[in-house]
Amino acid sequence: MGGHHKKNLRAEKAKVKLKGAKLPKGLNVTKTDFKVRKIEIREQLKESSYSATGQRQLNLKETLSRLKHHSVKFRTDALRNVRDSLKSGNADHLIGHLNELFQGIAAGALDMERSARQESFKTLDVLLEALQPHAVAPFFHVIATYLRCAMTHVLPAIQEDSLLMLDVLLQRVPPALLAERSASTIIGNFIDMISRARHDSERSNRTLTLNLGQGKQTTVKWRTKVLLRLQQILGTLVGSKSSKTAVARVVHFDAMRPQYYNVLCPVRQDNRELYAILNESKLSADGARLQTYVEQLLPLLQDNWLEVRPQPQQPLLSQDAASSLHVVISLMSLLWTLIAQHESENSTRDLSDWLRKNYAQKFLLNFLAKDGSRFPYQQIPLAAKKSSKEKGPADGGELCLPQNLGIVQLTCKFFPNPNEKQAQLFNHVVAYMQRSLERLSSLPPEQQLSVVASLRPLLLEYATSLQSIVAEPLTNLLSASIDAYVGQRFTTREGVATRVLSLLCEIVERSDLYARFGGEQRFAPFLSYLPQLLLKPTVGEGTLRAMATLCRQLNGVFMSALIQVAPEVVCHLVNLQVTSDSEGEDKFENQKRVLNLFYYARESDKEGKLERALKQVEEKADHDAISAYLKAVMGFN
Repeated sequence: MGGHHKKNLRAEKAKVKLKGAKLPKGLNVTKTDFKVRKIEIREQLKESSYSATGQRQLNLKETLSRLKHHSVKFRTDALRNVRDSLKSGNADHLIGHLNELFQGIAAGALDMERSARQESFKTLDVLLEALQPHAVAPFFHVIATYLRCAMTHVLPAIQEDSLLMLDVLLQRVPPALLAERSASTIIGNFIDMISRARHDSERSNRTLTLNLGQGKQTTVKWRTKVLLRLQQILGTLVGSKSSKTAVARVVHFDAMRPQYYNVLCPVRQDNRELYAILNESKLSADGARLQTYVEQLLPLLQDNWLEVRPQPQQPLLSQDAASSLHVVISLMSLLWTLIAQHESENSTRDLSDWLRKNYAQKFLLNFLAKDGSRFPYQQIPLAAKKSSKEKGPADGGELCLPQNLGIVQLTCKFFPNPNEKQAQLFNHVVAYMQRSLERLSSLPPEQQLSVVASLRPLLLEYATSLQSIVAEPLTNLLSASIDAYVGQRFTTREGVATRVLSLLCEIVERSDLYARFGGEQRFAPFLSYLPQLLLKPTVGEGTLRAMATLCRQLNGVFMSALIQVAPEVVCHLVNLQVTSDSEGEDKFENQKRVLNLFYYARESDKEGKLERALKQVEEKADHDAISAYLKAVMGFN
């Protein structure tokens, strides 16, 4: 040890010592008189900045790379950075990077951390709001792919949160784009979320599954949550089809029934499939897919209802049961609407006939009972201390009005030609509608719209067949509807009163229904009130058409009422607007349609009302055309 120490000392002494003269005083001070040039990297200045808290904001390339980072904190920070940038109005510089951006944001739906998934959905919401639909369309398949992966994920938490991602798409993506690109696949995934394939010999090919296992919600609530989104998807499909331009009516020759053709009918293209032209029973691709939806959904919907349906000794519904019934009835109604749209486009009734044959009796037994004794439904009154926030998503209130009105419409669709055995059932249905009209003034506009929608199949669409079994109750229902309309108990908000007027006018236009319901005697209050509509600022095309029909039928009640207000109508004609679907109609042509009514009604003029009206308009300078035409109408033989 001692020898080693001495060896180190000798090595230290052997080192070269750098000795020099000391610097003069004052020369060891740092010089500050040199010139410098500022270095600027413009791309970094453009894409990188600092937040108000002094924290550096990531540029676009860093953000895109951090969206794929293994750290949850890095991923969530990147998502927040994208969201903040979009909110500040910097969406234009993202256009060239939308593919990577959608890939990174949508991948968050599969993140194992719940916080990252929620940040992903928030950022996706802001991004879709900032972009135009045509900018989203090329990349929508990316979002849809991750949504389907989340809906079929093995982890229940990711499956549950996939509904939040779907909520964003339903709110921000145009319905046509969502329906066209992935609605059919998403519907299949919805079915998988609440059921599984059955591998036995039973007729139904799927069975309901239990809760996902979160422990936070019951099985019924989970299924209701899934079915509510499915209802929105089907509503999107219905809306996308109904928004298409309506094609003109094409009359197909049928040797077995009378044919009615327009005098001027341009040649229109027949877009039917070959099987429809040849009257062969075959479904198109859309029809087959729609039939698959029905085959899978209807048994599941009915099984879901049977699990929560109350026992006979306790007829009132629980809150969960009322919510479940609401969404089940809504889904069944949407399926019927899709079938009606498909059959209207393809001039066929195969699907509706198939649906009635296979599911009508099951619907009757599960929702009404054969004699209708289970109908209508009511909910157990909620405790007064419960707030509205604690109510179900769509329980319909204590009277379950939306559910019961939906059942009324479905009953008419499933049984369009009822027999004597079903008279008691339809007596229950009509009596319920009568009670609904009695409480009409206490209903909000959206529920009044449902009442009108349920009156239409009873009083118009299937009234001819119903008259044979429930004639008197149905006629009383019509009288109550007329009294409610004339008494102005239908609100004018949301177009409720207009729809009632349209319904009554359509009944009047059908001479067979008009006669079955009692003709002038039954419709007298409505016919006397009808001319008053010509004194309002606007009148509907259908209303004017119904008035012309009544005049051609020489309806004495209507023409007498029309003559009584003739002077006021003629003077108001300059300000009257006729609302119709066709655009660009000549205003004077519509005025002539009103004046033509007096050609038929002049025979009822015993007091010279038309002469007085003519003198009044001749005195006004801006009524020359009206006075000349009215004079010609009165003198025409």
